[in-house]
Amino acid sequence: MKHSIALTLLLGITLSFGCAERSDLLVIRDVTVIDGTGTGAQPGMSVVIEQGRISAVGTEESVSYPSSARVIDGTGKYLIPGLWDMHVHLRDLDGTLPLFVVNGVTTIRDMGSNLEETVALREQVEAGTLIGPRIKTSGEMVESSSWLGQYVDLMREEGADEEAIEEFLSTRVTVGDVQEAGEVVRSLLDRGADFIKIRHAESPEVFAAIAEAAEAAGTHLAGHYVWIMSLEDSAISGQKSFEHNILPGFNERDSEQKAAIFEVLVQHDAHIVPTLVTNEMETVPLERAGAIARDTEGAIDSRNRYVSPSIRVDWVETVAFNAADAERPPPEVIQQMIAGSNEFIVQARDAGVKMMAGTDAPTTGVFLGFSLHDELALLVETYGMTPMEAIRSATAIPAAFMGMDADVGTIEPGKRADLILLDANPLEDVNNTRLIDIVIVNGRVHDRSAREQLLNEIEASIASSGDVES
Repeated sequence: MKHSIALTLLLGITLSFGCAERSDLLVIRDVTVIDGTGTGAQPGMSVVIEQGRISAVGTEESVSYPSSARVIDGTGKYLIPGLWDMHVHLRDLDGTLPLFVVNGVTTIRDMGSNLEETVALREQVEAGTLIGPRIKTSGEMVESSSWLGQYVDLMREEGADEEAIEEFLSTRVTVGDVQEAGEVVRSLLDRGADFIKIRHAESPEVFAAIAEAAEAAGTHLAGHYVWIMSLEDSAISGQKSFEHNILPGFNERDSEQKAAIFEVLVQHDAHIVPTLVTNEMETVPLERAGAIARDTEGAIDSRNRYVSPSIRVDWVETVAFNAADAERPPPEVIQQMIAGSNEFIVQARDAGVKMMAGTDAPTTGVFLGFSLHDELALLVETYGMTPMEAIRSATAIPAAFMGMDADVGTIEPGKRADLILLDANPLEDVNNTRLIDIVIVNGRVHDRSAREQLLNEIEASIASSGDVES
């Protein structure tokens, strides 16, 4: 059933691809540009796009283009760079990858998936045969051999079947010692990974060997905070981004100790991806989380209509697993833990540590594409970022982090036309990033009607697949 659903969805997306038009010469005129560089809003601008790249940005009087150009009237609208989601997992999509583009997310960083499947998706997107964002992937996540063995034993004790265990293991790879570190890193990169993702390490020496192998191969190490080391030692060893913000214990440090940590993170250009939206879901009572997981009709949240059957099954099973965990803290305790970690992250940001927007989609209650806008709002509400800072955390900063700032991330001549045309000013209210008129990916225009058609096709295909078993 799962494969037939995926085929149905993929056929639907392929047939509707023609709704996204690409013009060799496209102009967005009389628009307010928020270019992602940190410069304020620039009203009355025209942006010229040729062969999928920006060729000119300036006032109407300062740019020229032939009368044959396709012109989009940007009067009263706002143009920002395409958004990045710096923490997703490309699994169980069943054809829902276009949801990122629908929501203006034009590039994603996959932080753990089946590498062969993700590379295939990446190639289809690059070839123009599948609607989706630009994909950067780690492929399988690096784990310590001892931790993974213990966790699989726990899964069996909790009643997980072998199919579920096999699926879990398909997104992991183990490193047991220093020698194996280089072999695993080379294997991942040879198979198409763009960088290395780590969750657990056997020892500080093994961790360092993994980071060194990644750097020697011209890439970097990203991942969870590895508990066997200090945060600063991880950064010194070469970890370039730290995912999630569950960092208990750091608020017990005094101000001088914290300042020393922040100094190391800044010195080594380490970034933090807090995934606030996922943390918010952790504080939801399990009864409520279960209702969200089963909300196929979108009665609780209309975005539920676009959740793939496979992801929904995973949500339901995850809620059941958490409910059966006698040691799981109650929501109010989890909230206290997260609040403490948020305090540390606020201080880190104030000290100059760079932050990037990411969602951890599709964890329970976190929606592909849609939830990136929730994350931007939380970055403003929880961290006190300005809307401009939040936008840059999902545009220019990720592009620079991935070494792609010469190509994407800001609205400047020579860069790819990954753009979002908004109906309202996101600098006045960051929630206005949700008010999308047009999404442009590599110069291909996805107007409102094309995106609505994509949503309708995805919803219809999901609805025809039947109910999720509890």
